[in-house]
Amino acid sequence: MSEPIRSKEGLADFYDDPNVVGRYLEDRKTQPLGAVLHARQVAFLNRVIGELRPTRVLEVAPGPARLSAELRPVPLAIGMDFSPRMLSEARRRTRGAGLDWRFARGDGFALPFATGAFDLVFSVRFVRRFEPAPRQKLYAELHRVLRPGGHLVLDAQNRLVAGPHRRGRKYPVYDALWRRDELVAELEGAGFAVRHLEGIMRRFTWQWRLHRLRRLRLGIPARLLIRALEWTSDGNPSTWMALCQTSAG
Repeated sequence: MSEPIRSKEGLADFYDDPNVVGRYLEDRKTQPLGAVLHARQVAFLNRVIGELRPTRVLEVAPGPARLSAELRPVPLAIGMDFSPRMLSEARRRTRGAGLDWRFARGDGFALPFATGAFDLVFSVRFVRRFEPAPRQKLYAELHRVLRPGGHLVLDAQNRLVAGPHRRGRKYPVYDALWRRDELVAELEGAGFAVRHLEGIMRRFTWQWRLHRLRRLRLGIPARLLIRALEWTSDGNPSTWMALCQTSAG
C-alpha cells in the first residue's frame, strides 16, 4: 500500500475487515509497548471517571472494547462504532467482563444522540485518523452531544517524537501528528478548554529499544522496564491523553 487510507469510507472498510478485527487486541495488548500504553490509557480514563463521576458516558469508535471492557462502571455507558464486526466483539467482551455497556452502529460525523446528552465523551485513535478539515466536523459533533461543562478525552501523537520514528515505515491508515502547542490551539479553536495533557510513553526512544527485546523472548522483563520508565517526567512523550471541557454555558 503506497498511500495510507484517508477517506471515511476507506477507514470504515478497513476496520470492518475480519483480519483487522481478529488481530486488533493482539497488536495492542500482548506486545510490551502496546501493553503498557493500553494499561496507561485505561488507568487515565478510570481516574477521570473516578474524579468526575459522570452518569452518562459515550465512547466513539470503541472497536472491540479494548478500553471499554476495563473501565469503571457508570449508570449509562454507550459505545458507538460504524463496524458491525467491531461492535459484535465489543458486546462479547463487555458482557464477559460483567459490564452493562450498550452499543449502537453510527457515524461519528453525525452522532445519533441528542444535544447535551452526555457528561463525558471519549475517543481513542479515531479523531486522529482524519485530516484537519474533517476533524473540525468531528469536534463540532463531539461538542454538540456534551452537556455544558461536560468533558472530552482524546489521544494525540507527538510530532517531535512519533515523526522521526515513523520515517521509512508504512502505515495502512492516516494518523495525524501534533506539537503540544498545535494540539492545544486546535482543541481550543474547536470550543474546548484543555484541562490536562497526560504524557504517555515518556521515554519512547529507550522504550522502543526495550520493546525489541520481545524478539529474544524477553517480553515480560521488557514490559516491566517500559512501565518503570513511565514514572519519569513527561516533558516530551510520544502520546498525550487530553482531558478537555466545554464551556459551562
